[in-house]
Amino acid sequence: MPTPLSVRNTNLPRNQFQQSSTLAGWHWLIPGIPLIMWLVIELFTTPNALFLQINQRARILPDNIWIFFDLLGNGWYDFALATPLLLLAPRNLIASLYAGAIAGLLGRILKLTFELPRPASVIDPASFHILGNPLTSLAMPSGHTLTAFALATAFYFSSAPEKRKPLMVLFLFAASAGIARIAVGAHWPADVMAGAALGICGGLVGAVLSVKLPEHLLSAQSWLMRGLAAGSILCVYVLLTSEIDFIAAKPFQWFAASVGILGLIAFAYKTVRHPRSY
Repeated sequence: MPTPLSVRNTNLPRNQFQQSSTLAGWHWLIPGIPLIMWLVIELFTTPNALFLQINQRARILPDNIWIFFDLLGNGWYDFALATPLLLLAPRNLIASLYAGAIAGLLGRILKLTFELPRPASVIDPASFHILGNPLTSLAMPSGHTLTAFALATAFYFSSAPEKRKPLMVLFLFAASAGIARIAVGAHWPADVMAGAALGICGGLVGAVLSVKLPEHLLSAQSWLMRGLAAGSILCVYVLLTSEIDFIAAKPFQWFAASVGILGLIAFAYKTVRHPRSY
């Protein structure tokens, strides 16, 4: 029985992307797409040849472009950029955090279990383009790709179906983050495909889990949202004081930190304006 308007809590946020409550069965087959692509590619070329081809062709774009896309797979950067979602779409934000945590944990376990070499430890580093310090170990899966696809998938599937069409662009950004990891010489294409598959899995789980969260916890006055705001403060601090991935990434870090600060100011105003806590 619906709650009468007269007793609804009007302090709850108006989610701009109202969540969907279920996933269709076929949605769980989506993680297989990058894995199938990986198998098909393996039939026509070798890992070394494909890596070198993508790495060299990517040089048509300046390094700053690839740095921007690379950062889309960095958790500090993403969380700071997502700070306005504390007010605009808190359930989508929480779905993405669930997804990143789940996929990130599984990805780390796989990295430490297999300890596969990266391109710089197999191919002569002088034969391809490397941006930043050469990385040599813990290749599979690509953590940046995993993060980008986890966040994109969670946000997409925690939104109502009628809101999803324009959100398809999130997957283009996620794919660009994966290609960027090859362009900067950090990962094999197989690492990127595995990261995409695992990230999509985490995103689907995150979307499902977010629906179970009680509405009152989405209020700006709830302990959960205030805790997430504290996490955003930490992300802003890291972006302003540390080097994330590359030295040349600093301008992008400052931009994300600025978005985070503005989002925190708006969140603080909302919290103070309605001091009731849950």
